[in-house]
Amino acid sequence: MSSRRTPIREELTQVEILALLGRGGALDRQQIANRLQLGVATVHTHTRRLLQAGYIEALDPQADGVGRPRIPLRVIPGAAAALGLRVAVDHVAAVILGLDGLVQTSDVYPFDPAHDPVPQLLGVVRRYLADPAVAPRLKGIGVATSSPVDPATGYIRFAPRVGWTDLPLGDRLRAELPVPVLVDNDIRASTTTELLYGAGHDHDDFLVLGIGDGVGLGAVLGRRVHRSPNGLSGEFGHTQISATGPRCACGAVGCLETFTNDAAILRAAREAGLAGAGTTIAAIRERVGEPELAGVLAGIGTILGRAVAGVVNLLGTPAIAVIGENYALWPGLEPGFNDAMRASEVAAARHAEIIVRPWQDSQHARGAASLALAHPGTLR
Repeated sequence: MSSRRTPIREELTQVEILALLGRGGALDRQQIANRLQLGVATVHTHTRRLLQAGYIEALDPQADGVGRPRIPLRVIPGAAAALGLRVAVDHVAAVILGLDGLVQTSDVYPFDPAHDPVPQLLGVVRRYLADPAVAPRLKGIGVATSSPVDPATGYIRFAPRVGWTDLPLGDRLRAELPVPVLVDNDIRASTTTELLYGAGHDHDDFLVLGIGDGVGLGAVLGRRVHRSPNGLSGEFGHTQISATGPRCACGAVGCLETFTNDAAILRAAREAGLAGAGTTIAAIRERVGEPELAGVLAGIGTILGRAVAGVVNLLGTPAIAVIGENYALWPGLEPGFNDAMRASEVAAARHAEIIVRPWQDSQHARGAASLALAHPGTLR
C-alpha cells in the first residue's frame, strides 16, 4: 500500500467491503481484514450488519486444516441498488448500480439547462421509482454535476457551464423523493469510484485527473476523498497559470483549462492549420494518430503535466488515474505530459504511476451512484 491507513467513515468501510467482495469473489473475514488493512473485529461488526440487512450471505464453512473452518462471505448484487445521475450540458446519464459495483442498467435522457433542472431530474428518477424491478431495491440516489457543490447540502452557488446560480439542488430533490439523495461534483464522484473499484485496490493515496470539456482533479489521501467544507475542491481547471490568455467561463483570465480543454485543443489545431471552423473535438479524437497533430497535442500535454506535477510534488501521491472524454487523446498528450512529470530527478512526480481509464459517458453517473451507496442513510 502507498501509505499507512487512517480512520475512514463507517459507511465507506461497508461499501469497501461490498466492493472487495464484488471484485474478489467470496472471502472470509480474515481475508477481508487483510486486504483492506482493517482489524478483524471491525470486519466482524460491519459484516454482521450487512448479513442482517441481507446484502451479503455466508457460504458453507470450509475446513483448511487446523483451527476453525473459515466461512466465506459473498455479496448479493441485487439485494439493493443505487441510482446515479450525471447532469451534462444537454443530457442526463443514468445508471443503476448493484452492491458489487457493477452497472445493471444504463440510460440517457434529454436535458435542457435553460429550464429548471429539478422537474427534469425528478422526471428521470420517477421512471425508476415506477419500475417494479428497481423501486423496491433502490436505497439511494446520487447526482453529479460539473459545478462546484457543497457536498453537505447539495447547494450550487455558481455553475457557469449551465448558467445556474444559487440553486439548492439537494434540498429540492430530497423534499420530493423517498430515499436519501446526495449531490456532488462529478470529479469527486468519480474519485470515489476509483477508491472503491479502481486505483484504491493498490493505493491509499492517489489523484484522479479528469480531462474533457473542463479539467478537474480529485484527491484520495489516506483512503479518504478530499472534500473542502465549501465544495470548491477539485476545481483544478481554474488554476491561473498565465496573466494573459482566453477568458474562462469562471470569469478569470489564464485558467489552466482554457489552455487544455476541448476548446483549447480545437483552437490550437486551428492555429496550426489542422482544423477548420466546423471541426469538432470528436473529429480530433478520431485523428489522434496523425503525425501532424502530434506536436499540438504534446504541447498541451506539457502544460497539463506541469500543473499536475506541482500537485504530485506537494502531496507525494504515487499514482494518477486519468479519466474523461479526452482519454482518447492520451496517446498524443502523453509525451508532453510525461516529459513535464519527469523533469526533476528528485521530485515525486518523476515516479508517479499513470493509469489511463477507457471512458464512457455513464462513468460519472456510476460515480454518483457510488457516492449514494456510501451515504450514511443508504445501507441501513
